[in-house]
Amino acid sequence: MFAASAAVVAGATACNVQPGAAAFIDGNRITQAQVDDVFQSIIDAPAYQSVQQAPDGSRQQTIANMRTSAAGALIMHQLTQRVAADEHIEIPPANYAALARQTKLPESSKYVRLEAENQAAINTLRNAAWNTAPDDQAVREIYDSLATQANQNQLSIVPYEKAAPEIKKTPKVGQTAALRGTFQGAIKKYHVDVSPRYGQLEYPLDAFTVQTQRGPLSGQLQLQLGEGSPDVVHVVSTNGFTG
Repeated sequence: MFAASAAVVAGATACNVQPGAAAFIDGNRITQAQVDDVFQSIIDAPAYQSVQQAPDGSRQQTIANMRTSAAGALIMHQLTQRVAADEHIEIPPANYAALARQTKLPESSKYVRLEAENQAAINTLRNAAWNTAPDDQAVREIYDSLATQANQNQLSIVPYEKAAPEIKKTPKVGQTAALRGTFQGAIKKYHVDVSPRYGQLEYPLDAFTVQTQRGPLSGQLQLQLGEGSPDVVHVVSTNGFTG
């Protein structure tokens, strides 16, 4: 996803040669210690104590997802602040209480503070984005993410051919696709470099919501933050944690 320029290539090796680096944004270092602090604010919460008693396989995967979520939250926090400054857009105060209820984490959690501010910035930037028609690839990506969640919840979903027109005409979808393009440009501009330990790090941008008897399903467009290894690792969305 990165252009092959000297500056980007230099940044692409930075995490490999600097011990303790999780990512770089415009030369600013996000440390693994920072990621660990955010991760601990999740795993230490009472609602997530059961993770430590889970079977080895699921426990390791859940912990890996939580740590990746912490890294994604830190990277997006810096990225959204830079984009907002570039666009001369003021971000309103975050709703920490709402995210705390959603994630079952205390309002004081470092993850809640970061991610609530990320969502406030993303929502504000999306509202300011042009409502351009999304391409078929973006619509398919949103549909596939809905289908995956529906399958996980043992729910049925209408065929793509029937769902696609409804997805396409939703203003939030066009604005989210446009915002993803803005973020992609910022990732190149600020030479975002992610440690290979996080693989192909992606952050979900909610674009379309379907209400079901088991709660809402969120159709998402993934924003690629960095490419470390061939293994794709998805950031867990804020409603993806289970207590």
